[in-house]
Amino acid sequence: MKLILTSTNDAKIEAVKKIAEKLFREVEIVTLKVETGVSKTPLTDEEGIEGAINRIKEAKRIDDSADFYVGLEGILVQNKYGSFICGWAVVESKDNRQAYGCSGKVQLPPFITNHIVSFKELSDEVKKRYPSGLVEEMAMIGSNGIITNHFYTRVDEFEDALICAFGYMANEINYQNS
Repeated sequence: MKLILTSTNDAKIEAVKKIAEKLFREVEIVTLKVETGVSKTPLTDEEGIEGAINRIKEAKRIDDSADFYVGLEGILVQNKYGSFICGWAVVESKDNRQAYGCSGKVQLPPFITNHIVSFKELSDEVKKRYPSGLVEEMAMIGSNGIITNHFYTRVDEFEDALICAFGYMANEINYQNS
């Protein structure tokens, strides 16, 4: 079994490793750094999904030998209740079936959102406003891990999104002829 993750981000790699261990007996995980073709921080579900799909398309162009391709994209969305961050997963099988999954959403505190003019670099604002000890862990726990005091990290975010996507794909395979 070969799985290509379309990112070299440590938190995304860790999430994929954890889920792959649960799903597959043996799996080779290959990481490729590819472009999303969308904003650095997507602002809608659609843009996040599109970024993950674009990552997969580029990865398949580079290496078409995988059983599964995984695109993961973090997004920031706003509604009348506030601003929230979450992650999207797109999983594509070698026979081009796609499944989508989204994580839980973490609310951003007003003292962060009130100081962001554009949401291009949320992490920069978080780094300015939280203690350096927490910020040192940012690569693995993400802004959501800092905001939730480690209760819901970036790894957790992408694990949840992957569980939803792979779960849907398994359901589709098991029940498509029902």
